[in-house]
Amino acid sequence: MDAFLIILILSIISYIIFYTYLKRIRNRNYRIFISIGLSCFIGIILYVFSVSLIIYALTKENHRQFERENWILVGEDMDKRLSRFEMIDDLIEIKILIKKDTLEIKQILGEPNWRDEEKNKWIYEAGTGASFGFIDHYLDIYYNESHKAVKLEHREIRD
Repeated sequence: MDAFLIILILSIISYIIFYTYLKRIRNRNYRIFISIGLSCFIGIILYVFSVSLIIYALTKENHRQFERENWILVGEDMDKRLSRFEMIDDLIEIKILIKKDTLEIKQILGEPNWRDEEKNKWIYEAGTGASFGFIDHYLDIYYNESHKAVKLEHREIRD
């Protein structure tokens, strides 16, 4: 019901605009008919566009460049820890960790939160982001037999 009311208000506003803009049309009935048709169409289009824009704004995650100093400050600054996930995509894209051994990765990222010896991977907790619900973010680093990083993955667990 609320959507209908919003579409109605948008249509009335656009009707007034079209009716005054189309004064060049001498036939009043034809001008009213054209104005109603255009305003209904434009009202629906404006509603869909505004709802889509709101949903996009609520679900869009921020991304920023990887900064080692901000990643390392896990225990010291909780706000920075919670925003680590914003750097994961850049970290994966620039491939700075690929072909690095475990010691080099510790120098860049610090100690991992978990180690999975069976799957030969390390897991870094990257914080919690909110969109529709909360999303826990993790950086998974997979190693080969010679303990070199071969794959990075941004894993999300939705709550």
